[in-house]
Parts: sequence; structure tokens; C-alpha cells
Amino acid sequence: MTNLEIASLLRKIAAAYQILNENRFKIIAYDRAADSIEHLTSEAKDLWDNGKLDEIPGVGSGIAHYLDELFRTGKVKHFDSVMKRVPSGVFPLLSVPGLGPKKAYKLVTELKLKEPKHVVEDLEKAAKAGKIAPIEGFGEKSQEDIFAAIATYKRGQIKENRMELPIADAIAQEIMAHLKKHTAVLRVDALGSLRRQVSTVGDIDIAAATKKPEEVIAHFLRFPHQKLIEQGPGGATILLHNGRQVDLRVQRPEAYGAMLQYFTGSKHHNIKLRTFALEKELSLSEHGIKHVKTGKTEEFATEEAFYGALNLPWIPPEMREDKGEIEAAIAGRLPKLAEARDIRGDLHIHTSYDLESSHDLGIDTLGDHLTKAVEFGYEYIGLSDHNPSITNHTENQIIDIMKRRRDKYEQLYSSWVKKVSKKCQMFIMCEVDILPDGKLALPDKAFDYVDGVIASVHSSFTQNKKQMTDRIVRAVSAHPKVRILGHPTGRLLLKREGVDADWAAVFAACKKHDVALEINAYPSRLDLPDDLVFDAVREGLRFCIGTDSHAVEQMDLMKYGVSVARRGWATKRDIVNMLGYNEFKGWLVKE
Repeated sequence: MTNLEIASLLRKIAAAYQILNENRFKIIAYDRAADSIEHLTSEAKDLWDNGKLDEIPGVGSGIAHYLDELFRTGKVKHFDSVMKRVPSGVFPLLSVPGLGPKKAYKLVTELKLKEPKHVVEDLEKAAKAGKIAPIEGFGEKSQEDIFAAIATYKRGQIKENRMELPIADAIAQEIMAHLKKHTAVLRVDALGSLRRQVSTVGDIDIAAATKKPEEVIAHFLRFPHQKLIEQGPGGATILLHNGRQVDLRVQRPEAYGAMLQYFTGSKHHNIKLRTFALEKELSLSEHGIKHVKTGKTEEFATEEAFYGALNLPWIPPEMREDKGEIEAAIAGRLPKLAEARDIRGDLHIHTSYDLESSHDLGIDTLGDHLTKAVEFGYEYIGLSDHNPSITNHTENQIIDIMKRRRDKYEQLYSSWVKKVSKKCQMFIMCEVDILPDGKLALPDKAFDYVDGVIASVHSSFTQNKKQMTDRIVRAVSAHPKVRILGHPTGRLLLKREGVDADWAAVFAACKKHDVALEINAYPSRLDLPDDLVFDAVREGLRFCIGTDSHAVEQMDLMKYGVSVARRGWATKRDIVNMLGYNEFKGWLVKE
């Protein structure tokens, strides 16, 4: 089985467990294992052959045991028994936007959709016939949403042959590490949308500077791959076992800077730059800068020298989208972009503490996250577990849960501090649902037990523009302790589009109440998107970059949130968690 097939199988098991009301941690474990295997650059079967199955991140001993059985026998008895307890028509529906396991299960059982091959078409017919609305828990609006979601699914707008940025980056880093092992490789870089840190990436392009191109290309081709697509004196193209295409371009060191600039793009940036150069009677190419009058081409070893020959400062790759960066460079007004090293804390962390929430818990302890934060040199972290479920608790119960949580965290923190030499401060926060009417899913009295709140939309994503705008504006205005608007658009890359809102109105409300817009660094979110970050920067708003970590290793994702900030032209002064502890505390904690 391929990695994609194994990942699909594990996700089916996770979905089945969710339908069967299995332990939440078990569901999370299967989803994590599926993600890890899908993103491997080597085949899981090859790792099993070499006795390295336990080296796959996120694959615990239990799942590794089942994978061993799968590779030995071609099936897993336990998986078969689990799958038999769930109608087979459920699984194809999980590819339709907005249909989770339990909702898909109810539709399949209530409508008696028995044929997996035609289940999407059969569900569409049921929606047209008005058969979904009468089902308990659905209604006319849900029926309309499902019909629209099926249309989106059939147009192929959700499943695209693109990768989330961190996935592409991980693959590229592994290949670049392979290239660097050859002594003839003098420098290696990612190219194209990956180097510009675009949120999703197609094929992976890599450049190498070398005086021995043939040797380097041959070394590149020794990287494990499925197929050689093309090879020539300037590079090669391969298809990896995971179905991803990788292009290598080689160039002499003396001309490497020009090639790096040319193939980084973007197309629109390069067009604008060529137009600017032509006014100076210069012609730009991947080989260098040609003087039109003399026909002489000047080579450049670095991008800095290339831009310098045009009397421009070096323009960071993330800015090269023709958003005015060339004009800013000409005028000497390029901003100094925020950098990952400027981060002083992570404010969006979910621990394993059980708030009896309707959303997923984290899987690691407070101490684990504090220790990781110390490794990063952070001065503080924020614990932003989801609010307790409002459907399963009374207001008084929620208040009591929040009080007990604060007491427990303070106790745990005190114990942790006694064991370590280097400290990291803690803020007790909470990620609170923004309900469909804009109210917050936390009683007023419960706010006494948090330092600040991240308010986030987690439901009713298809409200119309006015409803959604009013909803978010009401939420950020609801309480002084609402300090951050979490993953503002609610998008899930390649799966769900962002909500429809009047962002100018939302930004105005956030600015009025000094609420920071989150740049969520989680791979499937990268939300606020960079184009809206760009708009918000011009309006003078603040941002908070958070990882939304549900596991310690996810704190490593911070750099991708920073890349979004950089693409939006954000500087250090725009980002609240680039403030030192005392200054940040002064901003966060509103008495």
C-alpha cells in the first residue's frame, strides 16, 4: 500500500471511532498517524522493511503493531472488525465539505444510502427532493448547505493537487539535506512559491550552485524516487514515491544569484522588475543583466548584487508579489519584516487538561509545553484550551470548571518552577467559541478565571456576509478580556473556504477594542491569510502569531505563522507576542 492509501485507511478508522464514540485520544492518535504517514517522503512499507517503523513521528506502538500486521498479511483483523460496524457509504461522504463522521453517518442511516460508489449522487438527489430537512438535527438551512457543498465537491474546488506549505517545506528540506552531502554543492535553495512561503505549493523547485553540474545531478537522482521525468545539462525532474514532483536546477556559482531571483518569482514581480530595468536599458534573465546598448551580460553570484545593480535593496522573497514592493524599494521605504527569532511567546496552546469541552483536547501536559518553550527561549506561553461544552453544562458548572482549572494550572506551574533552572511565565487563557449570534460561550463570571481570551468561530461557517460580520464584531466587543480574534476566516486549506465577512468592519472593531488578529500557524489554517494581513497592516492593527498546538511538537510550526506575517508586510512592532514579558502583560491583562 502507498502512504496515501495507508493514511486514508487510518483516517477511516479515526472516523469510525468517532461514530462509535471511542476515546477521544484514540481518535486523535489515528489522525496524527495518518497525517505523519501521508507527509513522509519515504514509503512506510520501506521503513517497515528496514525495521524503522517506530521512527515515524506520531506512530505509537499500538498503531505500529497494526501496520506490521498490514504489511505482513495485507489486512488488519481489528480494522476489519471496526469497519464492519459502520456503513460503508459513510466514508465517501467525508470528502464533501462540512460533512463530518457523525453527520455523514446519520445521513447514510436515515436515508438508507447503501451504495458507496453512488452515495454522493444519492445524497444530492435526496437534497433536491427535500428529504434531508425533515431529519432531526438538520432542517432547511442544512439541506441547502449540503446541496451547495456537494456542488463544490463536484467542481473539484476542495481536492487540489497542492500541498500545505509545511508539507512542501519538509520534503524540500530532506532533498536539500541530501544534496548538501555532495562536496560539489556550494549552495542550495528552494525556488518558486515555496521560497516565497505561499500557503499552498504545487511542485517543488530547488536550485543548486556548483562547478560540477553533472556530478550534482547524478547525486540528486540517487534520492529515492518513483520515476525520472526529465534530465538535461541544467537539471533534472523526478517523481517521488508520494506522487510529488521535484525539479532541480543547477547553475555556476558566478551566475547563481540571477537564477535564484528569476525562478523565485513571482511572475508579476518579475514582470514589474523587467519593466523597471528596461527603462534603464537593461534586460533581465536567469543568466544575469544584459546591457542593451553593448549587448554585454553581467553575472551575479548573489541576489543582493543582482538587485544592487538596479540600484535597489534586496527584496525579501515573501514580498515579491507585485504589491508595491518595487516602488517601496525605489523610494527606500521597504519595511523591516518580522523574523521568527523575534517571537517571545506562544499564546495558542492546548494541553491535556480536560475542560469537558466539545472540541479536541491537547495530548501533552503544561510542563511539557513549558519545557519546550524554554528550549525556544520564550519568555511566556498562553494556555488556550477550548471552553467547556455549553450543551453539557450549566453556567454554574462552567464557572466551577474554569475556577478549578485556574487553581490546577497554578499548582502545576508552581511544581514545574521548582524543578527547572530557567523560567518561562504562564498566562491562563481560553479559546472561546463565538456562537452564531455573536455571544461568547463563556459566562461573564467565568472570565474572572482567565487572563485573556481568544475568541474563535468554530461553527455555522455559511452565514451570510452581514450575519457573519455582525457576529464577529459583537464577539470582539463583548468583554474587555477578549484580546485575540482566533483564526479569523476559519478556512481550512484545500478543504474549506473562509467565512464571508466585511473585513473592513471587522478590522475597525478590532482596532477600536485593541483586539489582535491571530495569524494561526497550524498547517491547514495559516489564518489570517497573508492578503488580509497586508490590508490589516495598512490599517494599523495588531497581530498575535500562535501555533494552535495540540501537541508539543506542533510548537515547531511557529515559523510558518511568521512567514504569513512577512508576506503581509508585518514588522516586529505589529506583533504583540514579539513584545517582552512585561510589555506584553501590560497589553494582555485588562483589569
